[in-house]
Amino acid sequence: MTYLPETSMAVDVVLTSHIQNTIVNAIKYDHIPQDLAERLSQYTEVSLEKQNSTQGVCKVPIPFKLVKQLWKCVREKHDSDSSSNMYLHELLCGSEVYVEPLKLPEKSPELVARLKKLKAKQEKAEYERMVSNIDQKWHQTDGMQFGQEVRSGGKQLSSIINFLLSIIATFTFGYIASQYAFPSIAARVIIGVLLAFIVAIAELYFMARVEI
Repeated sequence: MTYLPETSMAVDVVLTSHIQNTIVNAIKYDHIPQDLAERLSQYTEVSLEKQNSTQGVCKVPIPFKLVKQLWKCVREKHDSDSSSNMYLHELLCGSEVYVEPLKLPEKSPELVARLKKLKAKQEKAEYERMVSNIDQKWHQTDGMQFGQEVRSGGKQLSSIINFLLSIIATFTFGYIASQYAFPSIAARVIIGVLLAFIVAIAELYFMARVEI
């Protein structure tokens, strides 16, 4: 039970089944004035079943001033019987100060439409940025592949030219150098071919190791 100080400010409390039953009995047995009974009668038909739901909705407010007037009238009727006297805090047991649920302001249709438009614009810009990045990556990849192929082809061509030049130079060296030892042209050609063959084997070995 919440303590309610004396104040001129209008305060509402939550209607409980105990307060509701007290109102019903007071009206039934004519314990309260007619004008007060008329004001309290609207609370006798209120359903409190949803009040105990987990969502805490459907709390019915009732002015604390009315509850206090009800209590005073009931107490005056039972002054002769001290055993049946009811204190105010007993009547308010299970109740609490009623706090009106916060109502969120509704968004204007213009604002909702503008937010949707901005969201769509942002999504479109994000999509275009993603597509642009993908295209740029594809272009860069194609260019890099082409450059790698050109460099690889140039390297292979250079290796082949060096291989041929080495064989030709070795054959020429063997042919010319052997003329002092072998005056026969056939012998000089054989020596040049042998030297060129040896150099060719060595070049192929090193080329294979570099390429692999």
